[in-house]
Amino acid sequence: MSTDLRNVPNCRAQNELTQTRFWGGKDRLACIQITQRKFRGFVEPTTSDGFHNHIELTRHQARQLATELMLFAECREVEESEFQFDNTLEEV
Repeated sequence: MSTDLRNVPNCRAQNELTQTRFWGGKDRLACIQITQRKFRGFVEPTTSDGFHNHIELTRHQARQLATELMLFAECREVEESEFQFDNTLEEV
């Protein structure tokens, strides 16, 4: 079973982002799917993949991505070459 959540505010028309919460199973628990309409240009899509882009995230992945997106929004993103992998980081 899934539940539509509110659309991301101030993103309309071709920039619309929709959110759907769904059960990802006993390993993933509650998850979220973010969907965006795909710009089609002049090519007619032949499958459902031709209409939308989407990403599915667990709560942990969403939390980690939200942090990175906030850094990007504030012009403080970390480039891959600056990143030092920390073996102490574990999924919660």
